[in-house]
Amino acid sequence: MLQLRNISKDQVIYLSGPMTGLPDYNRPAFDLRAKLIREAGYTVNNPAEISRKHGLDKPYAFFFREAMRMLLQSDVIYVFGDVTKSEGSQMEIKTAKMAEIPVVWEGCLKG
Repeated sequence: MLQLRNISKDQVIYLSGPMTGLPDYNRPAFDLRAKLIREAGYTVNNPAEISRKHGLDKPYAFFFREAMRMLLQSDVIYVFGDVTKSEGSQMEIKTAKMAEIPVVWEGCLKG
């Protein structure tokens, strides 16, 4: 399932996947990957944790800005799920490419 072979353990991994419109904002899928990646010895920035820290009563822009901060503090972006219709993931991928942060795909549809 996980595609970690080209990522060194000293790199921080940012998780990107669809959230908006999915049950519980797809947090279980994010949390599962974060758990497995951490168990493999990596450091993970999991944007699903933002809502746990700040609650769900903030506007979308707040979560997006916090996620962008997390992304820009990471060394690799790990993309999973069908992100073709996820505006947030598409912007994260575009930002990563502009910032020359490598993009690793988990066998999902590329946006």
